[in-house]
Amino acid sequence: MRKRLVRYAIVLVLAAVVLFLLSRAGSFLVVDNPHPSDAIVVLEGSGDTPGFDRAVNLVRQGYAKTILLDAGISQTLYGRSEAELAADYLVRAGRLSTQICPTVSGSVFEEVVDVRRCLDRIGARSAILMTDDFETRRTLDIFQKRLPQYRWSVAAASTPNHFAEAYWKHRGWAKTVLAEWEDFLWWKLVEQRRKDAVLAVSR
Repeated sequence: MRKRLVRYAIVLVLAAVVLFLLSRAGSFLVVDNPHPSDAIVVLEGSGDTPGFDRAVNLVRQGYAKTILLDAGISQTLYGRSEAELAADYLVRAGRLSTQICPTVSGSVFEEVVDVRRCLDRIGARSAILMTDDFETRRTLDIFQKRLPQYRWSVAAASTPNHFAEAYWKHRGWAKTVLAEWEDFLWWKLVEQRRKDAVLAVSR
């Protein structure tokens, strides 16, 4: 009887640990800790308008003076690229502190190359990365690994942790967290071990 009770106790403790870790799976992925920097980089897939709007607010708060808005040039919509459409919007909105950063990449790992080119163009040595909430930890880790010569921080595009603590209550949120964990583990276990993971310092 005593052995059985011990086994039950161990099972209950393990179950409690697993449930606790699962409850923190969403919030672990979210990092929202911007530091004053030379620029704010609004990455592709950063929630578009929410990410850009928060970048504008951070500029108003004095976190940076320049915004680099990543926009693709590889595909067109009705004869115009995303970068061209974004440039038109910036002119109409009077966002003089924002510059377009043309991108050709298809993933965060590859987008690092485009971002480095744009930061070098304006002479920036530090930047706040703006991206979707659940992508913040992975994105920051990728940029710190691939471009260690810059000082990086990260900001979540929408309200930090606005549903990270209760992601399991909505199927869509749960799927997002699962997908991001897959991407995070792929980065940790595969991509960061590539020979070209750290980019050579540009001259």
